[in-house]
Amino acid sequence: MFGKHSSSQTSEPAQFPQALARVIEDGEKHGVTEEMMVKGMVSVGNLMGQFVKPDSPEEALMKEMWESANDQEKNAVAQMVLKVGRKKLAH
Repeated sequence: MFGKHSSSQTSEPAQFPQALARVIEDGEKHGVTEEMMVKGMVSVGNLMGQFVKPDSPEEALMKEMWESANDQEKNAVAQMVLKVGRKKLAH
C-alpha cells in the first residue's frame, strides 16, 4: 500500500491487479475464505501504516485515510481490493 518494497523483482503499479488476482486464486485453491482474505488485507494495511513511509503525496494521502478509517471502513476497502482482484480473474 505505501512505500517501496525491496524485492529482486521490479513491479510496476499497473501489474498490481494481475498479481493480486494470482494471489486470490492461489488462496481460494487452498481453502482461504473471503472473510479470511479481507482480515488478512486489513492486518497487512495496519502493519504497513505503522512501518512504511509513504514515497509520494498520493501514498501519504492513502496512509492518512487508512489511519482515519474505522474497522468497518477498512473492511470495505479490503473488500473493494478483493473485488478488483476477482474482476481480473474473470478476464
